[in-house]
Amino acid sequence: MLAGLQKKDEQALAACIRQYGAYAASVVRAAGPGLSAQDVEEAAAEAFVKLWQAAERLDLAKGALKSYLAAVCRNEARSRLRTLRPTAPLEEDVFAPAEQLARSLERRELEQLTREAVDSLDEQTREIFLRYYYRREKTAKIARDMGLNQSTVKTRLFRGREKLRSILQERGVTHEDVV
Repeated sequence: MLAGLQKKDEQALAACIRQYGAYAASVVRAAGPGLSAQDVEEAAAEAFVKLWQAAERLDLAKGALKSYLAAVCRNEARSRLRTLRPTAPLEEDVFAPAEQLARSLERRELEQLTREAVDSLDEQTREIFLRYYYRREKTAKIARDMGLNQSTVKTRLFRGREKLRSILQERGVTHEDVV
């Protein structure tokens, strides 16, 4: 697909949009909470335009096409968030900073609880978690690098998620708090 984009093949772009269009929109929505449906659609479309323009310079040895597209989508979402102007009446604007501060504090507390829960995992499972979720490595690569069977890596991820869920629930964190 990238080879087609690099040759400015419009069919390759159309195939890329078909394959990654919904993904791009979901990345924009996640990175740009509060964006309207129209802004999400426009940001995702702009990400594909930027992909088209940068295709000749892309090197898949540095990362996957999907990863590059996700980064562009996140940047587009953040850019649109910066340009949004508050439209709430003055009375509502007075309370906005306090609400934002409360959400920020809740988010930091949740991040701290999650960090502590991940730290409670055994060393090998913690390394698998960090490589899979933080570095976005594939299970096959993790297994190869750590000298494990790929199914072992998948099992460790499954059991680790279950343990994290249990630890976080004990501390009063629900699925809704995280999402």
